[in-house]
Amino acid sequence: MKTWSTIASFLFVGALSLSASAITQPDGTPIPSKPGCNSGQPTGLASVFACECNEPNVCNIGVPCPSDQSLPCDDGKHGTCETTMWHSWNDNTCIPSNISGLDPSADAMVTPETFQPTCPLTFTVVSRGTAIFKDIFGWYNVTGAKPDVTDLHVMLDCNTVAGNSVPFDIQNDPAYKGGQVGFFLATPESAAGKTCSNGDCCATIARITAGEGHVFYSERAFNPDAKTNDAGSQIHLLIYDSKITPHKFYFAWEDLFGGGSGDFTDIVTSVMGVECPGGGLSCDVPNQIGMCKGGVTQCKGGAIECIQVIQSATEVCDGVDNDCDGTIDNNATCPTDMFCHNGRCVGNCTMGEFPCKEALTVCDKPTGLCVPADCVGKNCPADKVCRGGQCTSPCEGVVCPYGQICLNDACIDLCEGVTCDAPKTCRSGICFEGCGQCNGAACESSLKCDTTTGQCMDPSCVPACGAGTHCVAGACKDNCEGAQCPGGKACVDGKCEQGGVVQDSGAPDSPIVVTDSGTAGSGGTIITPDASAPDGAAGDSGPHGTTYDPNAPKSDSGCGCRAGASSDHGAWLVALLGIGLLVKRRGRRG
Repeated sequence: MKTWSTIASFLFVGALSLSASAITQPDGTPIPSKPGCNSGQPTGLASVFACECNEPNVCNIGVPCPSDQSLPCDDGKHGTCETTMWHSWNDNTCIPSNISGLDPSADAMVTPETFQPTCPLTFTVVSRGTAIFKDIFGWYNVTGAKPDVTDLHVMLDCNTVAGNSVPFDIQNDPAYKGGQVGFFLATPESAAGKTCSNGDCCATIARITAGEGHVFYSERAFNPDAKTNDAGSQIHLLIYDSKITPHKFYFAWEDLFGGGSGDFTDIVTSVMGVECPGGGLSCDVPNQIGMCKGGVTQCKGGAIECIQVIQSATEVCDGVDNDCDGTIDNNATCPTDMFCHNGRCVGNCTMGEFPCKEALTVCDKPTGLCVPADCVGKNCPADKVCRGGQCTSPCEGVVCPYGQICLNDACIDLCEGVTCDAPKTCRSGICFEGCGQCNGAACESSLKCDTTTGQCMDPSCVPACGAGTHCVAGACKDNCEGAQCPGGKACVDGKCEQGGVVQDSGAPDSPIVVTDSGTAGSGGTIITPDASAPDGAAGDSGPHGTTYDPNAPKSDSGCGCRAGASSDHGAWLVALLGIGLLVKRRGRRG
């Protein structure tokens, strides 16, 4: 499971015993079978996992207890390993009676059958046991049907020895169609059974194509010895979620047609960089608000759990509830003679240096904002805004252009101007681990990850859509399609025309950076500024940035204040902004 440290669950259950098995073959036989002994050493999956350690050449298998019972027994702890095995007094001197960590019986799973790649993969042969077959292992695209042999991609061939690994950048491989993948094992077994076809024990896809050997799949229904009812089908694969390495699963196989010994050590492989279905996606963290609600789903004990990846930070003028107190931009600091409004630092129009530049706007002296003439002097309640001279609920009836959100009756792109440290990407004004990163949010089915940007893309549009458009099912759609801008303004080039909803009152003579000192947690978020504050510039300091640059292209508000962006990746990306939710909004003054 995806804990970031080993969980030791000690089970003292007597000689030869592990915890009671929860999985059986159709005939009722518990699997995997109990450990055995070979040349004075324990065999079975527990001993395999006990040698899967962070340190090289280490196994967490204790030696038998000394004859002098005044001395302690070896606890078996020699490194950070998946499993630890150790002896008790008077137990079998070959097979330890105690186990902790990854338990081959209690932690065995037959699901998930498919997996979501989250980052570059690493395929490893963990063990080949004593099987005579030299099996091969690889992946295929999940389509809902049995994969064609042309879609069986071998990563570990018959000559890959135990301990060897093969890296694979699946996101950039043309064979990967996006979405989930399955895994397969191909054997060289003869039609007569239990022997190598034509005396050749090395499996290949060419031989499978020629009708030699068998292919077993993580999707059990496609196995050659599968029954109509999955419950009656022989189990060839047990799956284990690593306890010491995130995004890693083990695949323990029985490779004989119709079943074998039941120890599931014919070949044991691992794949790092995958999650179970539904894993690696954006999610809302329970009992969190603001940007702290941002999480990514991960597998935990075979179930999906939303893991928080964004921690609270000092509040910044960026339209985001950075400190997770339920209020957007409260106590956010702006440069001298400017204040925070709708996620941007705007100039006070009562100052001669910040005249109103937009057509049909005048300076509202009580607020210092440039507003339409019919909103001058209009004092609306805290939960209302002035539109057409009337106080109305912000964003009522508004449908923003694609990629933008409505904040206090203005459609804005919160990522405009935000620069993230690679390989992070901006979503809703927050720098987030991009797709293709192990702690990032994976792409939904049918989308593919552009690892150069960390963004999910629709591969059905070739060539890629141009500026102001986006791809939907193979067609480039205008970002303004379906948009209903605040106040009935027109949408042009993917943006709502302003006409005075929120306007820039000018700019100081040099760039100013407003940042905070927030830090990210596990797999978390750090937003970095793309400029440095000049001497004497006002604002906090730290790595979570919003910038004001008078030379930058004007944003939706007409202001050069740069702030971050929206995305359609998960409900929390909207929730963290408080859009449409019952959260407090700060007053119009900064």
